[in-house]
Amino acid sequence: MTSEERSLLRKAVADPKGQIAIKRAQQTWHPDRDRLDMLARGGHLLPLGERMGPHLGGTFAVWQITAAGRAVAERAGSGRPDPHSRS
Repeated sequence: MTSEERSLLRKAVADPKGQIAIKRAQQTWHPDRDRLDMLARGGHLLPLGERMGPHLGGTFAVWQITAAGRAVAERAGSGRPDPHSRS
């Protein structure tokens, strides 16, 4: 798992609802979308779909952290190595 992916999991853990969201800018998504989708395929996040934001023109993709994702994020925060780490 890359340091960027671990950082995204830590952000989801820090959220009171255990969620992370990214906003679509114009017709394109933030580059983290691919990382978040990869974390979902690995069982670390659960995709909740797209939602309209509180402001006009804002569409957000939202993911919920899973127990497996929380465990990885907590391990990363403790300084213990992740056995599945790629970087």
